[in-house]
Amino acid sequence: MSLRHHGNGAAELSAQLQSTRQRTLQLTAAISNADLERQIDPIMSPLVWDMAHIAAYEDLWLVHRGGGQPLLRADLAALYDAFETPRAIRGEIEQLNAPQAREYLEAVRERVLEVGNADGFDPEIFEMVLQHELQHSETICQTLALAQLDGFNPEFRESTAAAAESHSGIDFIEVEGGEIPIGASDDGFAYDNERPHTVVAIEPFQLGRTTVTNADWLEFISDGGYSTAELWSADGWAWVMREQIGAPLYWDLSDPAEPSELTSCGRRALDPQRPAAHVSFFEAEAFARSRDARLPTEAEWDAAAQWQGGAPADRSGANLDQVSFDTSPVGAFPGGVSDFGALDLIGNLWEWTTSEFDGYPGFSPHPYPEYSQVFFGKGYRVLRGGSWATYGRVARQSFRNWDLPQRRQIFSGVRLARDAKR
Repeated sequence: MSLRHHGNGAAELSAQLQSTRQRTLQLTAAISNADLERQIDPIMSPLVWDMAHIAAYEDLWLVHRGGGQPLLRADLAALYDAFETPRAIRGEIEQLNAPQAREYLEAVRERVLEVGNADGFDPEIFEMVLQHELQHSETICQTLALAQLDGFNPEFRESTAAAAESHSGIDFIEVEGGEIPIGASDDGFAYDNERPHTVVAIEPFQLGRTTVTNADWLEFISDGGYSTAELWSADGWAWVMREQIGAPLYWDLSDPAEPSELTSCGRRALDPQRPAAHVSFFEAEAFARSRDARLPTEAEWDAAAQWQGGAPADRSGANLDQVSFDTSPVGAFPGGVSDFGALDLIGNLWEWTTSEFDGYPGFSPHPYPEYSQVFFGKGYRVLRGGSWATYGRVARQSFRNWDLPQRRQIFSGVRLARDAKR
């Protein structure tokens, strides 16, 4: 059994829980109860479901399993279990309304603090619960982008950082090959799919200095990228034809002289220096082919993601933590440049890799198989690096995100790769 945090240690962890909860409440307070309670899109939960799910998960792990107490609301256990109640039906079933969900969050938190003060917390389970809430905060941001709510503007929002110089996602840096460590080390928290720490061999390669920009993507469109079947995989081209895809999600090109982009906080002009966002794996793959490039493998991304002083984990080196509630122009955080010269590897946008989501050699599910293992071998692609909506506590170098290749609601972008010139 893991050592438990008691006394001042437990008090500090309780303070961290409270800080995380404050942001969840600030974010949802900027949304009407009616919008919290409706299912905005079939691929996303009603926001009120996310709120109550956060409470149910915390009660299960920190109070019931951690403190040995009965669940506060055993009648809600299946309703707010992600597998017992899939997203497709979450908008159709009877569930807690917004005021009731807030009460549930508060009541569970009172129990958690009592358990922490009396018995302390298992540090690994505590961190899992805290990061679970942070990850759902990003999921809420995805839903808000789909919702396009009038007047949404959270009180904590700050202005977006500017870049000192312009960049193109077609500029490349050289990355050394060799024996590359991947996965989380033994120190610190990591999910089961980040372990075990292992070593893989890769060849030298080239990687985009930045993610692909809106200016780069406009060229792709004007060059006929969405109408050239040869650039697309068979599945990707079928998706383009079926869904009539012609631009990244949220782009509006109805006025070619003034292209615009929809964001969670309203429409704005399409900034050529911001990264092209909300693109699918299919689009990422086709764009790469149009530039005689490819997407990096997950191991290649890891090889490039090296920092002598440690990976950037806050706003001093990366666009993280939902502070600006938007992307920043590429290269706006030069303090986070990697040892090989790559900008924005952490934060701003998740980056598609060509790797399918599966366990590393020697994988063992922990603490429950449903977190990762049920998604292995089902066509999900890995994304790395985090986005502006990801918290620094989550956006560690080894963190693995995954989604289906057609998905675009995630804050996803494209960084190119190609084989080294010989």
